[in-house]
Amino acid sequence: MKNYKMNYFELQVTLSFCIVFLLRMLGIFSILPVLSKHGLYLNGGNKFLIGLSVSVYAITQMIFQVPFGVLSDKFCRKKIIIFGLFIFFIGSMIAANTNSIWGLIIGRAIQGAGAISGVSMALLSDLIRKENRIKSISAIGASFAISFLIAVVFGSLVIEKFNFAFIFWISAIFSIICMLIVFCTIPSYVNKKNRNNKLKKEINFFNQNNIKYLFNINFFRFYFSIFCLHFLLTMHFLIIPHQLEISGLVLNYHWIVYLVTIIFSFFILYFIIFYGKFYFCLKNIIEVCVFFIFLSSLCFLFFYNNLLFLILSLQVFFIAFNILEIFLPSYLNQKISTNDYKGSIMSIYSTSQYLGISLGGIINGWLYTFLNVSQIFLFEVFLVFIWFIFNCFCKK
Repeated sequence: MKNYKMNYFELQVTLSFCIVFLLRMLGIFSILPVLSKHGLYLNGGNKFLIGLSVSVYAITQMIFQVPFGVLSDKFCRKKIIIFGLFIFFIGSMIAANTNSIWGLIIGRAIQGAGAISGVSMALLSDLIRKENRIKSISAIGASFAISFLIAVVFGSLVIEKFNFAFIFWISAIFSIICMLIVFCTIPSYVNKKNRNNKLKKEINFFNQNNIKYLFNINFFRFYFSIFCLHFLLTMHFLIIPHQLEISGLVLNYHWIVYLVTIIFSFFILYFIIFYGKFYFCLKNIIEVCVFFIFLSSLCFLFFYNNLLFLILSLQVFFIAFNILEIFLPSYLNQKISTNDYKGSIMSIYSTSQYLGISLGGIINGWLYTFLNVSQIFLFEVFLVFIWFIFNCFCKK
């Protein structure tokens, strides 16, 4: 009989990764609530360049995820993670020491170039037993949500007590702490089978057979799902705040809605994980979540000026979002039959995530130039419908 209880080693690795993700993302999220206002005070600052400074982080994350993943398959994942955190440190220092919007853009771009998300998830799956990976990934998902909730208040307090640049100084300090945690508490993983196999050829990412394997339909289903999920998340954060305000909710109280919906969604998430452990009812969880996102999109479409329905729709979306954030990478890990390409596959997955974030903002801004809110929500309904059909017919 399998032991589903995490041992001390697994708890140590999980807690270490949770702290690393929380501190790193806290430095990233803290800038978002204050950048639109304080970025205008920088030399050359305007709304377009401020928008670029927001999206450039996701763009460079998207570009460098796969190269980092390929390197992690050929070298030590732990060293690649430390190297990525050092790049993040350099970017934070540049952003902290500039008075120019272009200096900020360069700093944010370099921060994003430290693209370690896919490599970290690959190393986590190397070190944690298969039956406990969902618990570990759930804990990391929770650290993301906690960092976001803290950042909503943290960024404003830092600006009030210190100045805009101080946020980046804190990010730099956090990155040093993260490097020390990874170096001291997370062990390296050595694939002994690959090390002892002297006839093994070097991994060439651009080999035709490798490309066919990395982008087969079984993996592509997960790439497309995380893309759609974060595409919709970005669209919602650009549309919903305005609709909440129009519907009568003062901007200063929006954080309460986000706090309550996220906390409740995590309560539901842990209930589902606990229930699924004993009743094995999670086989179609991805399709179920996409269906509920489809229902929430329909609700947004028909009741986008009704405060109660907006909040209920947002709640349904966040429940499905947090469940998918946990189960998508966990199920993808289970589909990978060899460690040879695990870093590459998880990095393509992370690239798809950041591509969704980037295009979600860009396409939403473009749609706003010639569509009204109801038409944008209709576009969202169509996208989720395609997503649902794709998952149903491409499932293996």
